[in-house]
This record gives sequence, structure tokens and C-alpha cells, in this order.
Amino acid sequence: VKTKCICQLCSCGRHHCPHLPTKIYDQTEKPCLLSEYTENYPLYHSYLPRESFKPRREYQKGSVPMEGLTTSS
Repeated sequence: VKTKCICQLCSCGRHHCPHLPTKIYDQTEKPCLLSEYTENYPLYHSYLPRESFKPRREYQKGSVPMEGLTTSS
């Protein structure tokens, strides 16, 4: 049984083939077959992402044991 790609199964326009690039490449360029994101938005190594403003909470186990009863029958 040979696996079929989504481009062979669906033509509605909502599903995209993961191995067909949408950008026109030169012959010398090696295309990224899954995404153009890394080409359009390069990774900058000069800074790190900022820390979260969300307060850190350590996990605390509940003092009451969990019941083994359910509401469904």
C-alpha cells in the first residue's frame, strides 16, 4: 500500500502539500521543503527572549487525597 500525499487526495484549497514550496527558488538555492518561515524571519543570536511577566508558582500537591468516585455511571 503506497501512501498518498494530501495534494493527490484533496483540491479544496484549504489543505496544503508539505513538500511543494510556494517561493520561487534559484537553481543554486536549496529550498526548505516544509516552511519559508526560517527564510523570511531569520534567528537573531544577539538577544534572548524576555522573561515572562507571569509569576512563577511551584507545584504544590493537594493535601486531600483524590476521590475515586465518578459522576458517570
